Amino acid sequence: MATRRPTQSEIAAAKKVERQDEMDAAIASGRLVVRQMTPEERAESDARRRAAAPARKGARGKPKGR
Repeated sequence: MATRRPTQSEIAAAKKVERQDEMDAAIASGRLVVRQMTPEERAESDARRRAAAPARKGARGKPKGR
């Protein structure tokens, strides 16, 4: 029986695992630091999202037919 080609989702899953392994190694070696947002950073982020919401909503209109 012939071998089959991997599906796009299988390829994506394999790449995700590889990226996660690289990230875990970077965290372990100290090259990458992961931290939680401060309350001030969270407030700024939420404000930016609220300000951008109308533009995002307008861009998500129904697709136009032919």
